[in-house]
Amino acid sequence: MISLSRQDARRLAVNAQLLAGPRPPATEAGLLKVAKTLRCIQIDAVAVTGVPTQLLVPFSRLGPFDQRLLDRLLFEKRLLFHYFAHAASIVLTEDFPIHSAWMRPYQSREDSWGARIASWMSENSDLRDRVLGEIATRGPLRSRDFEQTARRDWQSSGWTMGRNVNRMLEFLWVEGRLTVAGRAGQERLWDLSERWFPESTPRDGLETEARWDLIVEHALRALGVATARDLRGHFIRRANPDLPGSLRRLLDAGRAVTVAVEGSNATWYVHRDRLPLLEVAWRPRTVLLSPFDNLICDRRRTADLFGFEYTIEIYVPPAKRRRGYYAMPILAGDRLIGTADVRLDRSRKTLVINSLQLEPGFRMTSGVVSAVESLATFVGASAVEGLPD
Repeated sequence: MISLSRQDARRLAVNAQLLAGPRPPATEAGLLKVAKTLRCIQIDAVAVTGVPTQLLVPFSRLGPFDQRLLDRLLFEKRLLFHYFAHAASIVLTEDFPIHSAWMRPYQSREDSWGARIASWMSENSDLRDRVLGEIATRGPLRSRDFEQTARRDWQSSGWTMGRNVNRMLEFLWVEGRLTVAGRAGQERLWDLSERWFPESTPRDGLETEARWDLIVEHALRALGVATARDLRGHFIRRANPDLPGSLRRLLDAGRAVTVAVEGSNATWYVHRDRLPLLEVAWRPRTVLLSPFDNLICDRRRTADLFGFEYTIEIYVPPAKRRRGYYAMPILAGDRLIGTADVRLDRSRKTLVINSLQLEPGFRMTSGVVSAVESLATFVGASAVEGLPD
């Protein structure tokens, strides 16, 4: 069995995530490489830095790039699309056979959440039919293009309370009836899935076992090195009915190997495609990461592998925040050395550093400064304010 030091394991994870070594080119091909490597890029509307997380994740790997490239891959070439992975995400059209397994009517689902949605959609069948009919006739539409004609309001304790059209659109999206076909400003455009996906979309379904084996394999490649717990929810955050079986089949086929990681009693796994990364010269970079970045989205793994305790504090009262509203972790080589709480002051075209906190034992470096300045360039800021002298 291969034995890895903690440093070896961290470097393998960072290399597998395209966060060390030569950057992929800041082109359409480079962006597609990032998507194929990660398999999912989380979507989040918060854009306090000047751009949302779905742009920050590739930025951390490519450096500044033409932001229109992502829309081109999504809405023109349709090599990517919006769906749920470990959260609402951008995923690969070539992975459609994986995601289509969950594109089924809520009325066919047996869980209590699905039953609740099915009941609400049935009671509001007029709204559902109107949404589908108008999109079929008029083409892609925004949520504001529909009247709020629900018979019963959607009930929740959060921001979705009473947002009936949005809820109907999103439930039809999960069912696979609709998909996000573009944007009008910051608003999503919805179209019928049956006419939006290109003819090249792979439609043949996968048997349950083969689907889950592929999900585990994608997650293992993306993570570089992982325990079974890490793999359980990294790519698809749903219950794998036979994770031990998936891992055993990958091992038997020689597609994965077990490794021992210093200081851990768990069994760790490495995909055979990632084994060569153990031999490459270490070429570290210093980058800022989105709070939702694939490297750190599993907070428990982040603490275990990197010794870095981190949570996003958007919903924490200001007086109780430890790091800041939108504190971006700073990756320097194979260590997470601190956070930079940043925001873009659009009126002044200035990237403001509200707080920069370094972990014990680490200090400010020129690499951190360069990483902040790179973000400023990417979001169109002409100045940076708040960096320590």
